[in-house]
Amino acid sequence: MLAVDGGSPLLAGHEPAPWPHITDTDRKAVLDALDQATPWHWPMRTVRELEDAWAEFTGMPHVLAANSGTAALHMAIAAAGVEPGDEVLVPADTFLASASCVLQANAIPVFVDTDPATFNIDPARIEERITDRTRAVVAVDLNGLPADHDALRAVTERHGLVLIEDASQAHGASYRGRPVGSLGAMSGASLNGSKTLSALGEGGLFATRDEEQHRLARRVLMFGEELPGQSRDYNARIMGWNYRIDVLAAAFARSQLTRLPEMSLVRQANGAALTRALAGVPGIRTPAVPEDRTHVYFFYPLLVMPEELGLDGLPVAAFRDALARAVNAEGLQIMRWQPQPVPGQTLFRELRGYGRGCPWSCGHARAGHHYDPAEYPVSEEICLRRLVLGQSFSSFGPPNDVTTMRRYADVLYKVLVEEREALVALTRRTAEAAR
Repeated sequence: MLAVDGGSPLLAGHEPAPWPHITDTDRKAVLDALDQATPWHWPMRTVRELEDAWAEFTGMPHVLAANSGTAALHMAIAAAGVEPGDEVLVPADTFLASASCVLQANAIPVFVDTDPATFNIDPARIEERITDRTRAVVAVDLNGLPADHDALRAVTERHGLVLIEDASQAHGASYRGRPVGSLGAMSGASLNGSKTLSALGEGGLFATRDEEQHRLARRVLMFGEELPGQSRDYNARIMGWNYRIDVLAAAFARSQLTRLPEMSLVRQANGAALTRALAGVPGIRTPAVPEDRTHVYFFYPLLVMPEELGLDGLPVAAFRDALARAVNAEGLQIMRWQPQPVPGQTLFRELRGYGRGCPWSCGHARAGHHYDPAEYPVSEEICLRRLVLGQSFSSFGPPNDVTTMRRYADVLYKVLVEEREALVALTRRTAEAAR
């Protein structure tokens, strides 16, 4: 019997282990940073050590640690020379920050539909969105899988655009032998506590190969002033923010980074093991991983396929919600993520921006911008059908292992195969309740 119908949950309360996985080495690193934090100064040694380590890991010579991935992306947009009225291409299916960082520069996000195989931005759809205002492309390594950066680079170079990598969900993954964080002209990455490289709290990393872009990004990081480390003259050259990272977050992230290669191998093995275990289970589609890249499964996205269970006459949403209820009741956290494409969010549908319609109405932008999620049918379909495992409470990171993945598979097998009739009945009740 399904747990949602009164049966016993398949997973006990102690499994799986949560993320991030904290070791005594991590604890010592944070305590050491605390001891070194007075007298207060900037930049602190721990912050420099994190920046240097990410530079070494990615091969990007210029790195800045920031207080969030959103801040790091805004720094990249500014360093790319994006100005008011300029346009930046962004995936329609992503987290808001991939697009809101463009608004922070008083520029205009223009959305691009999704590759149905990888769930990343579709390189074949880029050129149809380019105008004479386009300055850059933000390519998101969604779910833990790198985008097709070589194909994207071919388009951006042909049109003279800056390719910015949003690496926030894929630290530790690689594309054609190159690490995430090094795949664009610049990259921004989140260190949010749930990420595959975690600061436990919040943090971010900006990286570039270009010294001038580094200088511009650092102005944005610290009040518009020139490089710290010199004597500050408290003279803002541009509009800047206070994007400095917390030293304890930097210490935790630095410690985690020492184990990122090993943790990434665990994630790759876990995701592959679950995909093998779910082969042939009807009602779901597991993620695809092209041979030229690795996946670190920040999210393990599943697309629901009720048609495979003969439920063509019932709404996909009812099956999706019933499946989520049943799986969660068994003790495995599964959830919706991004229930609609970003251009479907109120901010974009109503062009609210900063008020009075800015930046769309502020005189520099071309006229006629509007956002309709129906223009992105692949993204809409993914958002409708997607459920995700991963993140913090159904983690693919250590100490969870392939044994844990078999337990994940046991839950999905129970719900979708052993108790299929009960799931169908739950779907019908869910659809009826929604009417």
